[in-house]
Amino acid sequence: MFELYEVITIFSSYMLILFIFAYFLENKRFNFSSQTRAYLYSLSLAIYCTAWTYYGSVGKVTSSGIIFLAVYLGPTLIIFLWPIILQRLIKIKNRYKVTSLADLISVRYDKSMLIGAIVSFGTLVGIIPYISIQLKAIIQSIDILTINHHSNFVNENTSTDSIGLLIVFLMTFFTIIFGLRKLDPSERHFGMVFIVAIESIVKLIAILIIGIFVSFFLFPDISSILDEASSNGLFKQINSSVGVDYSSWISILILSMFAVMFLPRQFHISVVENSDISHIKTAMWVFPLYLLLITFFTIPIALAGELISTDHTLSDFYVLTIPLDMNKPILALIAFIGGFSASTSMIMITSMAMAIMVSNYFVLPLIQSSRRLGFLKKRLLFIRWIIVTLIIYLSYLFYLFVSKTNLIVNIGLISFTAILQFAPIILGGLFWERANKKGALAALITGFTVWFYTLIIPQFEKSQWISSYIIDKGLFGIESLKPTALFGLDSFSSIPHAVLFSMIFNISAYIIFSLLNKSTQIETKVAIDFINILENKEQNHYKGQLEDSIIVKEKMKIYEAILSDYFSSRKTSMILLKLKKEFKLYKKEKMNILQLSKTYAHIEKILAGTLGTAGAYSVLKNSEIFTEEESISLSNVYAKILKDMKITPEQFSEKINYFKEKEKLLTEHYSQLEEKVNQRDEEIEARKKAQEEIKVLNETLEQKVELRTKELKDSMDELKRTQENLIESEKMASLGELVAGVAHEINTPVGLSLTGITHFMSMASKLEKDYKDGNLSEEEFEEFIQTSNELSKTINLNLEKTAQLVRSFKQVAVDQSSDEKREFNLCEYLEEILISLNNITKKTKVKINIDCKKDISINSYAGVYSQIFTNLIMNSLKHAYERDEENSIDIIVDQNQDSIMIAFKDYGKGIKKENLSKIFNPFYTTSRDSGGSGLGLSIVYNLVTTKLEGTITCESKEKVGTTFNLIIPK
Repeated sequence: MFELYEVITIFSSYMLILFIFAYFLENKRFNFSSQTRAYLYSLSLAIYCTAWTYYGSVGKVTSSGIIFLAVYLGPTLIIFLWPIILQRLIKIKNRYKVTSLADLISVRYDKSMLIGAIVSFGTLVGIIPYISIQLKAIIQSIDILTINHHSNFVNENTSTDSIGLLIVFLMTFFTIIFGLRKLDPSERHFGMVFIVAIESIVKLIAILIIGIFVSFFLFPDISSILDEASSNGLFKQINSSVGVDYSSWISILILSMFAVMFLPRQFHISVVENSDISHIKTAMWVFPLYLLLITFFTIPIALAGELISTDHTLSDFYVLTIPLDMNKPILALIAFIGGFSASTSMIMITSMAMAIMVSNYFVLPLIQSSRRLGFLKKRLLFIRWIIVTLIIYLSYLFYLFVSKTNLIVNIGLISFTAILQFAPIILGGLFWERANKKGALAALITGFTVWFYTLIIPQFEKSQWISSYIIDKGLFGIESLKPTALFGLDSFSSIPHAVLFSMIFNISAYIIFSLLNKSTQIETKVAIDFINILENKEQNHYKGQLEDSIIVKEKMKIYEAILSDYFSSRKTSMILLKLKKEFKLYKKEKMNILQLSKTYAHIEKILAGTLGTAGAYSVLKNSEIFTEEESISLSNVYAKILKDMKITPEQFSEKINYFKEKEKLLTEHYSQLEEKVNQRDEEIEARKKAQEEIKVLNETLEQKVELRTKELKDSMDELKRTQENLIESEKMASLGELVAGVAHEINTPVGLSLTGITHFMSMASKLEKDYKDGNLSEEEFEEFIQTSNELSKTINLNLEKTAQLVRSFKQVAVDQSSDEKREFNLCEYLEEILISLNNITKKTKVKINIDCKKDISINSYAGVYSQIFTNLIMNSLKHAYERDEENSIDIIVDQNQDSIMIAFKDYGKGIKKENLSKIFNPFYTTSRDSGGSGLGLSIVYNLVTTKLEGTITCESKEKVGTTFNLIIPK
């Protein structure tokens, strides 16, 4: 009905359009709302519905009745456990930078490369048959569209295989450009997730269109299909063809429950690509609804196909053949695009996930074990491309020799049973502390051995790869070892039989070997972490004084050598610069042992994103970053921590990383303010020192940068003097917060300027060396000039931003320390007040809006206005809203001939009626236990009524909000 080139052009154009969308979304960084992303995440989970669902379920109905529903009831049931299981997996992924299923399991079990390799190999063996049925769906659906499908094409190798290699090439190409363009798989691929969601919508719309056509156009309605099927004896025929018992239902339910979570593609989409754990709530109702819709017309389509089709060997493809039989080419093309979408998503995501696992746990250890292969460390991305190609091609070979003559669903259940072997060790790892590496190894080996023996060996026999001796007589001629009837149990069909015995051996070995062997220290620590991952507990920070005895430069050289094996020199430099900035190692010659431990953990996490957690652990472990003396020193620090905490090592191992820092503020307001001011003094001195260092480093830069640096120094000195005056005057309770705002806000641009200058000096030093050595090329010199211009612009921009911030803080600070009147624009001054409070307000999700006419200029006490609005804003942030609550505050300003009218509104908790009359009283507060002094609103009242000679009133309603109305004479 269609020419081959037409079909290829259609689906190639379709994939090209999807790629353009993905590229645009990832490079333009288009921002979707959180709710939209939640729906996209939920729809991407529908990658679970592959060609098995789209085509195979129809074929399963004709051979086994409604048992196909168990494949979708299982995921619906497990969804109720997602808040317990899936949330844990996502939090573990975020903490340990897990990039694959093998990563998750290896992290839990002693960060073992061996465990990761076994998981990768077992997944690969189990998933190749699954990919093969996707290729089968694509290849044979193309053949159906391009040849006379009544000619029993399945048995004609020439037509069936004519485009197989082309499909393998295209699937490999699409997988690489969609999912393997980046080396670090922990970086989320939002474009790819978007495409998977779009393809989920496409295949759903396609199957619904075909279902509606069959149910309401081809037949009058669904009941007509059922009646005609009944009168033709189809129900009896289906029920008699295969006896479906409870064991099959239960087995398929169990398989699908864990397949929806632990299949490589499902784990990658649901865990690795998850950007917000709250999206799970949306997925918990969107995904089951999707499963209901996509399977709604399965039975009508299957029965209609049996009624009108003359070739029942194509029962898997009734979705496609019915429109062709009815001479509806457009509907057939829609059906094909839907099936193509169902298959390609699975192939791409699964191949990508498998390439990551195989490269991290097979190829990488091989490279690291041989110096001759060391050059391949920087070719990991290319290696993954090769692995993807091999995986898809092996799947194609499996299709040619095995899948072609089997129903799609039957092959899919074999893969599901393979993935089931991971369920005990994953769930045990999440909830059982005694579980350990040897138990997991025993479980995997025994489980996969039984799976291979009971399911794969019979498939080999069917394909005539081996003789039927083992099937008929049993291994070594022992009848009780027949692959299809172990220990004489021959009443089960193949899938329930394999599920039963593989799980018996798997779980038994897991429990027995875990109990017989002791966990290592790493396993114990990680086990506790896994079990308590959902508890929002903060880590204790050691506050003791430690000697800076470790030379920073030496450790940075070791880190640089490790990173440069896998990353470009530019990325290595960026990582080390960020490391120094994060751990405050700039210009420090030495660091203490805890800082070394933290930098080690940071580098390990970065490497884990590319090499896998076990690979990163192995690389750093062999690098000998910690000397023997440093290891002893670190042990002594932890021993001192135990002593200070007055707990035993056993108690420490149970509670480490989960102590809550509880601190009650019992001192009076004056002592609290004094402590804050002392802290801010230290911060100002640190910033001043950093600014002086910037000035020294900037001497060789252009004159404009030097001018800006001098201006910054003068401004910092003036801020210091302003702070001292404010402390002496003690005119406002928020003095400490103002100084914190100054220090914090200028820290970022100053830090960026320092980073740029450091980089510039490094470049200049290298240029000078190359020039003296005669190694300076024109290209390197031009690159130096270009980079220098970019750095100069960046430094200048940041210093201008710093100067602007300082001017705003300066004005507010001067006003607060002065009793003089001055002329100012009220709207502009309110904006400056908000800038001075930005260090506090940006930590909340409360938006502050100002509605003020631009022409309101007054001659008044600017400092008084600053104090009033600072106290009102702080009061609302502290009392009106819960932490992390999203809301707003409105400041509305108007004027008439005589007065300024100001309404300050929040929309929070409100004030109880009995407390409304007391709020302006001195020392009245509802939060005495958390350090409240009760002076904020009292100060506001006195300033408005005495200094400004105005009035202030308050209106409030619980759970609605509070409004302060100020009327101030001009």
